[in-house]
Amino acid sequence: MPIPRITKEELKAKMDRQEDVVIVDVRAEDSYNASNQKIKGALRITLEELERDIKKIPEGKEVITYCT
Repeated sequence: MPIPRITKEELKAKMDRQEDVVIVDVRAEDSYNASNQKIKGALRITLEELERDIKKIPEGKEVITYCT
């Protein structure tokens, strides 16, 4: 089953409408640290940590992940 994708504009619209979404930043540590662009309120869980930290993601909400 393919994973649906959304554009940054669609994400911004969801945030502007205050939809109940969870945003997870899964960028590698070096990419995250080198970037000055971060989404306020996003959970920070790298792909390597995802299996271990999956419980940090609230259930029953739309989950949107982003990376570079």
